Amino acid sequence: MAHYEIFREQLATKYPAFGHALWVPNSEGPDSCVEVGDVGYTREGKFHRLYNALLPANHPSHRKLGAPRDHEPLIPNPSDHIKTSTLESGHYCSRGVCVAAAESDVRASKPGDFSQVSFKCKRKQRGAALFLPTQTECQDTIARGDFGQWIIKHFEESLRFARRHGLGIDQMEDIMLVTGCHRTRSWANVAFLESQGEEPVSFEVKVAHTEDADINIDWQISPEQIRGAAVFSWGPSGKVCVENRCSMCD
Repeated sequence: MAHYEIFREQLATKYPAFGHALWVPNSEGPDSCVEVGDVGYTREGKFHRLYNALLPANHPSHRKLGAPRDHEPLIPNPSDHIKTSTLESGHYCSRGVCVAAAESDVRASKPGDFSQVSFKCKRKQRGAALFLPTQTECQDTIARGDFGQWIIKHFEESLRFARRHGLGIDQMEDIMLVTGCHRTRSWANVAFLESQGEEPVSFEVKVAHTEDADINIDWQISPEQIRGAAVFSWGPSGKVCVENRCSMCD
């Protein structure tokens, strides 16, 4: 099983309400992100958007691929159907994975402080860990019934649309309609492979608060402690904002 599949499967088992954990959180480019209403598919841990069900066919965001010929926008009831909430910063680990060491709280860090975190997975067991150094914004629709009815009615249309573009989508289960997402400023993903030992994976985060309330993050991964035990990804570094990343979608 590929590392991004381990990451998605293990976190989905532990946190089913969070949806699909994305190994590559950004969507199709550095300035795009997953949106509620997106119709698309995941491949190698990344979400690929086809079009957005909430938007008309002639919307500028459909310029790249267009929209299905008979596209009928989804009109939820009520119109203000997207609710927002927050997910606190911290460690989200699958079963069998624990936080081996955690020094300093990122939320309480002062400019220039370091926060070091280490994860450990049980021997010969797959596992996953997601570390969020800052608070995450959550968006979810309350009109799940309307979303469900829409995708049942239009999934064949969406499947034909994907096939027409030669995207290798062959079955209904490959098509996703996004009903919610988590947007984070920065993240670190760890996938533990089944053959690994018990050596921890460690990394540090340097948090610096700026005058305009933004945050500078400096990831410092310790690869010498990996030794084939796990695969990891992280980002972004530097001055980051909440609008350009998504760590999970459902």
